[in-house]
Amino acid sequence: MKILVTGVSGLVGNLIVRRLISQDHAVVGLLRDPQKAAALKNVIQLAKGDITVANLDPEIFQDVETVIHCAGLVGSGRGADADYMEINANGTRNLLDAVKKTAVKRFVFISTAAVYGTNMLKGNIDENTAYGTGNGYSKSKIAAENFIKESGIPYTILRPYWITGGGDRFFIPQVGNLLKNNAFYYIGNGDQQMSLSAVENISQAIALAAVHPKAINRIYNLADETIQIKQAVEIIANAIRVPLPTQKLSVVAAAFKSLLNQSPSNPARMGIDLFFPLWRTMTINANRIREELDWTPQTHWQDSLKQGVIEWAAGK
Repeated sequence: MKILVTGVSGLVGNLIVRRLISQDHAVVGLLRDPQKAAALKNVIQLAKGDITVANLDPEIFQDVETVIHCAGLVGSGRGADADYMEINANGTRNLLDAVKKTAVKRFVFISTAAVYGTNMLKGNIDENTAYGTGNGYSKSKIAAENFIKESGIPYTILRPYWITGGGDRFFIPQVGNLLKNNAFYYIGNGDQQMSLSAVENISQAIALAAVHPKAINRIYNLADETIQIKQAVEIIANAIRVPLPTQKLSVVAAAFKSLLNQSPSNPARMGIDLFFPLWRTMTINANRIREELDWTPQTHWQDSLKQGVIEWAAGK
């Protein structure tokens, strides 16, 4: 099968490409600057295209049967609301408009559990949970999902939560930098639960959903396991050889401290993405993809997390 993947220079997109190749699929990588994926140029076809610009060249999609859309502005607080909408929502709509003019049979979208917004605070959220109140990032993903559902193109939407492992640019660096600067604190005892996913397992699940007949017009949460957040924090601390954190704050004190330390250059800065799972249990139920597609994570999250910490500490 010929599959087009956007965002192939990113953490998830890159691994999806390599997994698809190992399964003997022909892959086209679509990105604004093909040089960013130079390491893939000998194994896949690279196509230049900007999803934020309308009227993508239809030749890009020649003989493509499935599109896997990974490209986007990821995470909260990394751009203005308008940036999220332009890239994540309008970019998806532009891509869909181009796909409608082709023979593509399925559109696979990598969304996020952030679309559940404040409903995540209930814990164990399944795919039937309504969209919740959120921020610019989550709103842009909700808009993108709605464009997909309304497009008439057969789709599969995947909603992962807290992806970690080699190449992790969010969870590991955030926790690691706080630990290195003796600025990490628990809100309470660190017993709050979170859903964690190894990037290897996410790419495995996406590659499976892209070809599985039962995944048509389905939405799937993606998570390996529910853990206590202190389990992940302690693995990172041990891997970078710093003392285990002992500082504990009330939610009021933690919120006040977080608000005071929002400068990106401040080593004591705790981003909002990390603050919430430290404050409250935030978990998703990923039983549907296990039951319908027979998906089972192959890489243990602890092994992936340790490898990610090693790479981050080495500056890779």
